[in-house]
Amino acid sequence: MVMKRNRRKFARYGVGSLGVSLHRTGLLSLFSGQIDVRAINFNTTGLAFRHSRPMSPGQPVLMDLVTDQHRVSRVVAVVRYITRMENHFRCGVEFDFDANEYMRSATVRDTLKEIETLLNEVVILALD
Repeated sequence: MVMKRNRRKFARYGVGSLGVSLHRTGLLSLFSGQIDVRAINFNTTGLAFRHSRPMSPGQPVLMDLVTDQHRVSRVVAVVRYITRMENHFRCGVEFDFDANEYMRSATVRDTLKEIETLLNEVVILALD
């Protein structure tokens, strides 16, 4: 049996109470501004989530991330992979910190780091 090498550079954390919403773009945005998806894991560079519809690698997405203590809106990300599961799609996205001035701001980076720290603390508490 060949062991797969982990390609991740940074750890991913469980999502706890992280809420994730995708903003629809194009014509569909006239009917519904956003769609909630179920987060799977998260770190300051990206996240994975479950979605009912297929997406394409390279596709840009806008998302809102919310916890009990933190909120960051209009986060720009790029779909890196999509895997069809039984009744949903697993999507992995990487945050695009070069997309615009807002994404380059310390506010966005600091809030994402605070969310990661919060989720990491939940993992540590669960292990105790």
